Amino acid sequence: ISVSINESVRLDVKLDLGAAIQTVEVTANASPLNYYTSEIKQAITAAQITALPLLAAGAKRSAVGFVTLMPGVNTGSGNAPFNARINGGLQTGDEAVLDGVTMQEGLLNQTGMVAFTDMPMAPEAVEEVSVLTSNYEPQYGLTTSAVISVTTKAGTSQFHGGAYEFHRNTVLNARPFGVADRGVDLENDYGAYIGGPAKVPKLLWTGRRKTYFFVHFGGFRAIGATTKPILSLPTAKMRSGDFSEWPYAIYDPDTTRPLDPGLPLSTSNVTRDQFMGCAGNTPNVICSTDPRLANSLAPQWLSQVPLPNRPGVLNNYEPPQGTPTSFFNADKWDIRVDHYIGERDHISVTEHYTKVPPLFQSSLPFVIESGSLRDRDHAHTPRINWDRTISPTVLNHMGLGYLNWYTHLHNFSDCCVDKVPAIAGVFNRVHQPAMRFEQYDGYGGNDDFLTTRPTYALNELLTWVRGKHTFKFGGEGRYFAYPQNVQRNGSGTFNFSRLNTGLPGINSGNSIASFLLEKVDNANVDFRTAPTWHPQGRSAALYFGDTWKATPKLSINYGLRWDVVQPSVEKTDIFSFFDPVGPNPGAGGRPGRLAFAGTKYGQASFGRRHPEYTYYKAFAPRLGFAYSWSPKTVVRAGYGVFFTQAFYPGWEGGISTDGFNENVAFSSSLGGLQPAFVLSQGFPQNFTPPPFISAIALNGQGLNAANNGGGDYRPFDANRLPYSQQWNLTIEHQFTENFYISTAYVGNKGTRLASQEVPLNALDPKLLSMGSKLFDEFTPNSGQTSLDGVPIPYTGWIEQMKACTPTVAQALLPFPQYCTAIYGLNENAGNSTYHSLQLKAEKRFAHGASMLTSYTLSKLLTSSDNTQSLALLWSGVNGVISPYERQRNKALAVDDVPQVLSVAFIYQLPIGKGQRFLSSGGVVNKLVGGWEVTSIFRATSGIPFFFRNGQCNLPGQFAAGCIPAILPGTNPFAQDKGNFEPSKPLFNPTAFEATGRLAGDVFDLGQGPRISNLRGFGFHNHDFGLTKETTITERVRFEIRAEFFNVWNWHSFVGSGQWGSLPFGNDVSSPSFGMWNGLVSPPRNIQVGGKITF
Repeated sequence: ISVSINESVRLDVKLDLGAAIQTVEVTANASPLNYYTSEIKQAITAAQITALPLLAAGAKRSAVGFVTLMPGVNTGSGNAPFNARINGGLQTGDEAVLDGVTMQEGLLNQTGMVAFTDMPMAPEAVEEVSVLTSNYEPQYGLTTSAVISVTTKAGTSQFHGGAYEFHRNTVLNARPFGVADRGVDLENDYGAYIGGPAKVPKLLWTGRRKTYFFVHFGGFRAIGATTKPILSLPTAKMRSGDFSEWPYAIYDPDTTRPLDPGLPLSTSNVTRDQFMGCAGNTPNVICSTDPRLANSLAPQWLSQVPLPNRPGVLNNYEPPQGTPTSFFNADKWDIRVDHYIGERDHISVTEHYTKVPPLFQSSLPFVIESGSLRDRDHAHTPRINWDRTISPTVLNHMGLGYLNWYTHLHNFSDCCVDKVPAIAGVFNRVHQPAMRFEQYDGYGGNDDFLTTRPTYALNELLTWVRGKHTFKFGGEGRYFAYPQNVQRNGSGTFNFSRLNTGLPGINSGNSIASFLLEKVDNANVDFRTAPTWHPQGRSAALYFGDTWKATPKLSINYGLRWDVVQPSVEKTDIFSFFDPVGPNPGAGGRPGRLAFAGTKYGQASFGRRHPEYTYYKAFAPRLGFAYSWSPKTVVRAGYGVFFTQAFYPGWEGGISTDGFNENVAFSSSLGGLQPAFVLSQGFPQNFTPPPFISAIALNGQGLNAANNGGGDYRPFDANRLPYSQQWNLTIEHQFTENFYISTAYVGNKGTRLASQEVPLNALDPKLLSMGSKLFDEFTPNSGQTSLDGVPIPYTGWIEQMKACTPTVAQALLPFPQYCTAIYGLNENAGNSTYHSLQLKAEKRFAHGASMLTSYTLSKLLTSSDNTQSLALLWSGVNGVISPYERQRNKALAVDDVPQVLSVAFIYQLPIGKGQRFLSSGGVVNKLVGGWEVTSIFRATSGIPFFFRNGQCNLPGQFAAGCIPAILPGTNPFAQDKGNFEPSKPLFNPTAFEATGRLAGDVFDLGQGPRISNLRGFGFHNHDFGLTKETTITERVRFEIRAEFFNVWNWHSFVGSGQWGSLPFGNDVSSPSFGMWNGLVSPPRNIQVGGKITF
């Protein structure tokens, strides 16, 4: 009898009356139908996981990839599991559970498919993958869609084990469409495992105690094509000041003077003397006795730089060793111990360890290499589960888990900090200073990022069977954090330009000459008084549920879950953020200031440790029924509310440290003619270093991380948790013992979803009627109080604007003291509506065959596509509709696919021992027996296009993009998709309305939708596997297989639509509008493998 996780099984037991001396045989069949609950759930068994083709595509194979076979799972215009959206929930908004405990990755809030991609579960270590997709029991929550649950393999009473290797090779792959050559592809996915009884007398194995173990090790190694980048390094002559090889004039910056002495020095009135050597007759040579060369720090860097090995003054160095275009190693350990104490207690302990070894690939010697590298990333994921049978009707389960992922990004040149000079005036010397040049490759790196993602989770579930009721009570608590230590750029970044030794308007100068003379064009240093901070948060839940067998045919499920998720805080209140209501003393007392967490910062204190009000009303009811219409037919329906966690997009855990840390920058003046400073004289000190614990600290600057500024804005109401309302009506019918069909209507209504659509600092589009006046600029230090009838917001405002121009548009903003739109980091104003018809036909394995077919017909309208809403803002999917026209945000999801079909089957050929044909065994069986064919076919409709005008040329203060609508009566396609010619544009630019700055001083944002109704190309893919299993002994078997991915080498012009992944140019103002940009589905890949088991 097969029982999947999270599944109730019905057994119809038949007792036939026998004679007094006759044995009575009890027969029963576990029906595949769900007679007891209203939830929709799917499962992939261990047999399916190990048999179906699974590609090692740049990472270790992950059993969770088979989730894409389920109805309701949409992967956009491809079949990458990472892109899965389940039943209309937020992409990356699902929940992952490994061995009974959440896989949440600290305060990054990553879980679900993201977690199982970061920490893939090898098929050889997985017993089952289960997916709860709608109206599941109240012990599950903190998700907008599904719960993906993985149970690992356990040891049994007999020893079992094996070893495997899967290999991909360039020679087995087809050439990608539109590419001349196949890229190098060498991948190896290998490992070994063993499980069985741990018969250690008196300790692990006694009359009452039994212990079993399972251990799996998996490794992955991949290398792509090896390239030798061509670098630009200074020649031997240049290092001594001889630039006679350089084709353009080199000028002495210390001779800068007005060309017309009667006029001020400017970029249009300037002259300099060309270097002419010691004798005055060798152009472009700096005299060797020039004291500036003798005092220069530059030669100490240049002495470490290899000499060119190719001709020329640029593109003149080829590294002796090639660098792989892709290079990835990973190791994985899965360890499980199950300990039974009598018949009442079962304790299981698991540890899942993932390690990504460091990658050492550089083009220059480490001492001078500018690149960064990752140290050994690794993750620990231990779990402890204790099941206690208190009585025949009472069972208690407790689960305790921990997850932590360690990441350290640093530099190759960290090996040799003392080999180059220290620059005076910088913050520290933890890393080398970074030297960067306009024409040449740079030296030294100063990147630094160390973080972990700890999550501690405890859950408790008490099950009590009483009469017709099965009661469940419990709770869950989580602590999650994202501690960080950042020493980035404490040694400074120093940039050198051609203009420092050139003249404006003509091709002249050389950045290495500027470096020798120490003329810094611009530089910046991070001064960090708080290099380490500890974002952290907590959540708690209580839940109750009951399955009531009201009649022999009717089961009713009801329950309630209560969630509380604390807004993230910093452990010691090293945290600043935008307060939209607090008075700003540097802005005339108008609202909007930088506030500091807690109460210890005087008048700058906010008064609470976090800006949001904690939400205590997240009550989530669940109600459903299952009715046995007949012994072979069941009707189920349910409705439930599901709250999810508070998301903090980005990589900071919702914590910003403005005021505690500061990036200080100095730049050249007079259009680059006057250098910022001289390198050996050190970083200038005419600034006030942090901390700046003041409400006015960011006045005149950018605000909010969404726009790469500082000072996060976290709306006061953002802890009112996002939630979804899910409902379904399902009819299932069993046709035979092993075959059934399920038909379901599934809906999902998302509310308060993660979004980027309500910036606080934006102008009403009605002000576009002012036309070009919006660009008019106030004049600093002029006493000007108004312009074009618009008054200055407050005294000193014009002079305060450092990061943006004091224009009329800026003066009209609600918060004119800040230069950005101020999006809420954790804004949750989005909503969605999803309707679907889901069909599933499954034949469970019998008579050598199994089959799973799923079909989904659906539509998703949303204003919120992904939990990482900032990434969608950067890619132009979000943040393009004015907050005054919010209703326009709701449109088709960027990855909406109306139809998805997947078919998977396993078929053992009826040939060989024990089969229908040639069943005699012996040599014939060794040759023709044990063959198995597997297949996965998947086809989807196309995702929708979206269109923008990249030359909008309207003031950014409107926080909106130009979205052209399709003109009535026009055809937006320039050619038929069914007969597409890649060298020609797909779209017709004349079919779109004009937007932006139009004739007659008319400003128009356009009226097009955020996401259009026009769809791209569909996607179809067929994976095929052929396996031969040979029995060596009674217990030992050897298996070889060949797996063909995209076996027919189909190609589809597809992209995800997100993160800038667009297969066609969508900017109507660009010459490449509608042109195919090279994105296409992967070509045929062949993977071969071998496995030995016992």
